[in-house]
Amino acid sequence: MKEATAVSAVGGLSLASNGEAVFRSLYDRHCEAIHSYFVRRTGSVSAQDLTAEVFLVAWRRIDDVPRGEDTLLWLYGVAANVAAHQRRSRARNARLEARLRSVPMNGADGPEPQVVRRAEYDSVLAAARRLRPADQEILRLAAWEELPHDQISRLLGCSVAAVDQRLHRAKKRLAKEYRKTHVPERPQTEGGGRR
Repeated sequence: MKEATAVSAVGGLSLASNGEAVFRSLYDRHCEAIHSYFVRRTGSVSAQDLTAEVFLVAWRRIDDVPRGEDTLLWLYGVAANVAAHQRRSRARNARLEARLRSVPMNGADGPEPQVVRRAEYDSVLAAARRLRPADQEILRLAAWEELPHDQISRLLGCSVAAVDQRLHRAKKRLAKEYRKTHVPERPQTEGGGRR
């Protein structure tokens, strides 16, 4: 049963007989541990699919899988990446659903608010283009690519604390650039004069 599951878990791909034997042994020894890893973190509903993803990576990278006691640690590392990817996907889906729910149905929102939102969006982009390239890049990685700070730090070759600080400063510079061209109107008092 386990052998059939192992082959189906990786989509029926085939390896040379030696690689297949190594994979089957790896799967038999560690499948239960990886499945339990996901059950504890995600519940039983998605644990089987996530376990299959881990072993698909192991199947494809069988020559990279360390042997001996490091095998399970390597599989846990892959499992952590698979779980992180699932969390990011769910978060993106939740944000998309929230955006879709905020879009008015049947034309309830006329063109004026859409034009205003587009103008504000264009103003922010124009302000971002006036920033230093390093500030632009860190803002893009955080906002557009939606990368967590630890991944940005690895990508940029700096500490997470440095990413936090650089991103904070880049946001402040962006706000300053935005205010240079977009000064909000002051509210008027009841008499029609400005406060």
